[in-house]
Amino acid sequence: MESKSVVCNICNSDNATELFPAGKAQVHRIVSCNLCNLMYANPQTDNLSAVEKNHLTSTEDNIDIDVDLELKNFTPENHQYLRKQFLQLKDYAKIIDFVDKENKGTFMEIGSYAGVFLQEAQKRGWNVVGIEPLEIPALYSEKIGVKVIREYFEDAYIPQESLDVIVATHVIEHVSDPSAFVEKAYTSLKPGGKLILETPTYDSLLFKLLKDRERSVRCNGHIYFFTKQTLSMLVAKFGFIILKHEKVGRTLTMDRLFYNFGVITGKKKLFSKLSKNLQLDRFVIRINTNDMQRVYCQKM
Repeated sequence: MESKSVVCNICNSDNATELFPAGKAQVHRIVSCNLCNLMYANPQTDNLSAVEKNHLTSTEDNIDIDVDLELKNFTPENHQYLRKQFLQLKDYAKIIDFVDKENKGTFMEIGSYAGVFLQEAQKRGWNVVGIEPLEIPALYSEKIGVKVIREYFEDAYIPQESLDVIVATHVIEHVSDPSAFVEKAYTSLKPGGKLILETPTYDSLLFKLLKDRERSVRCNGHIYFFTKQTLSMLVAKFGFIILKHEKVGRTLTMDRLFYNFGVITGKKKLFSKLSKNLQLDRFVIRINTNDMQRVYCQKM
């Protein structure tokens, strides 16, 4: 696994203080910039999330894949993340409510996965396009009528000033260069276009209490950890103005909540067993612990 040292992605300083050594919170060492307070992994690796590992293989590269069978088995019952997209559709529909207008244009979601959210925007009259490099979710999106660019946003060709809305939920914390990501979003949007980002926040009471045991900081795929201040600094760096900044809740199953308890306590097997015995996947709840932030930005 390749490892590289980086400077602060917002202010380019190499003056940082270690918060957690490698192996304490997650696989990466986590530091905080002494100038702007951005938290980030340093050094960084190309660590992939479980979702990416499950669906990264291209059917063009692996002739042994039975695409029809993969798509047949790609259901909410078989794939927790797909079920999550359907469960949280009402949570994210509020984004469409916020950006909706009479003369609709092109609406892009980065990390669109199976296209469930974009399908809802499409129903409301938007011309939608997803960015999704994972093969099976991209095929599923196309199957339900959602256009997909099968590349990472950083690598995809997006004509300048061609988009009206860009949404990226729980993406920015994974990318290797958030500044380049936001800059590309800015140039891709039309004047007046909107960028909506959602990501964990690390000025929350949960993080202050749990520190290295906090659920989101323990995710090995996360390499940037934003507070309201540092996320605001990032988007302002490229000329965005902030229209709204809020802490948001989410809908999830009780078994997923127990999974999170397992992550926090380090007792995944115990909570997994309890969840299975109690059949907690049947129960759905909505919670807001103020550990997730959503920022609505506009290009002027």
